Amino acid sequence: MSEFIQFDALLQVVVAGAIVGAGLPALFALGVRLLAPAGGAALAVEGAPSGTDAAGPTTARPSGVRLAAAVLCFGTVLAACAVGIWFLASGGH
Repeated sequence: MSEFIQFDALLQVVVAGAIVGAGLPALFALGVRLLAPAGGAALAVEGAPSGTDAAGPTTARPSGVRLAAAVLCFGTVLAACAVGIWFLASGGH
């Protein structure tokens, strides 16, 4: 081990940074993708000729499983943020 670099601590910081810096945003993006219409169908735009009726444009809604998975993704991200704030507020150690 080097006297200037503590490799155990460095590994912990790199792993935590990868999880928080890449994992949580990826989980949030997955939640957003699960809320998008299935099959990549575009949402109807006001004034568009297809998919409109007297009440206005229609939008595709996600299925119950996709909605539950998206809520789970968003809940996990929110819980991780809350735990991080709690950890820092309690002294960070």
